[in-house]
Amino acid sequence: MSPEVHAVAPDVIGVVADDFTGAADSAGTFARHGWTVRLLVGATEPPRTTAAEPRTVVAIATGSRSMSEADAAAATARAVHRLAAAGAQRLFVKIDSTLRGPVAGQVRGAMEVWGDDSRVVVAPAFPAQGRTVSNGVVLVDGIPVSETASGRDPFAPVASDHLADLFPGFRRLALDGRGSPTPTRTWADAATDGELDAVAEVIGAQPDAVAVGSAGLAGALARHWGRPSPPTDAGAVRGDVLVTVTSLHPVSALQMAELAASAPPGVDLVTPPVRRESDPARVADQIAERVSALVRARRVDALVVVGGDGVAAVLDSLGATGILVDDVLETGCPTGTVVGGIADGTRIVTKSGGFGTPQTLVDLVSRLRRGPSGPGRLPRPADPKEDHHD
Repeated sequence: MSPEVHAVAPDVIGVVADDFTGAADSAGTFARHGWTVRLLVGATEPPRTTAAEPRTVVAIATGSRSMSEADAAAATARAVHRLAAAGAQRLFVKIDSTLRGPVAGQVRGAMEVWGDDSRVVVAPAFPAQGRTVSNGVVLVDGIPVSETASGRDPFAPVASDHLADLFPGFRRLALDGRGSPTPTRTWADAATDGELDAVAEVIGAQPDAVAVGSAGLAGALARHWGRPSPPTDAGAVRGDVLVTVTSLHPVSALQMAELAASAPPGVDLVTPPVRRESDPARVADQIAERVSALVRARRVDALVVVGGDGVAAVLDSLGATGILVDDVLETGCPTGTVVGGIADGTRIVTKSGGFGTPQTLVDLVSRLRRGPSGPGRLPRPADPKEDHHD
């Protein structure tokens, strides 16, 4: 099933991601560049989008990070089928920036549907979060990912930190600045947003190229194809904020401790159990039930949810059909409004468990309370090519 050829900016981009926060993070960066961004929950069918409508990003999360390679391939293929049916003209396959989970299976499943003859460019770097690629080796703050906490993830292990091992037969992408035709299968080094911009230029020049990467590459493509949009008119959150953490990543533990210590008024924190379950999805489901009960019992004006399994479980428990993403509160933390269910219209912020500093949750709550015009918000770029976070 091959898409129509579009050498210029597409009208509809399909995003398929391994988890929900990754889908929101990658798709959300397009919202800052004039795109309508719809992030779907569960089996919600995407509406057929046409060129007559505003430029649209439709994103689907497969929850494949803890799956086998074969299961991840099948789940990704099903999602890509839905995106193609919804009118997607270009495809972005979101993989973990630290290569956790069955990344090769994701790419294989996507290409089975999109077209095995399409070009593929793999660029997982996310410099704003310390994830870079040098000589095909994925690094976190300069350290090979296999030697970091992400590399030792017990639920989604890293098979290798070398892209050549994960994608045999792929060649290194030569960035000559001319947008010349590339080999059919490539991977790219990148240590800065500027280098990712060069990768995006190559992808944009190849109408059949499929982009594979994290939110870093998504941001580069948004800059390449988009235009800055005015700030969202969401306003400051005046009422209660419910912060939910399902991630078991050590970074999340530090962020929870900082938020608990600051004890801001009107902020409730729902955390994972002290005794860790063997199944992160089970943890997410248990916490989602608590969140649903709290939302039913009283008014909650904003939700902050940390962890990909947790976001999907929370939204499912609330009966939501999706999120209309409208901005990025800070790097790696997209925001939007819940669509459908008992929390319809509620502002929500999502974040991956491994992103940020110990102060990130405290900062997110503060930014929600200040609103879009408050100090500390990510600045709106005057030009798409200037939206860097180096």
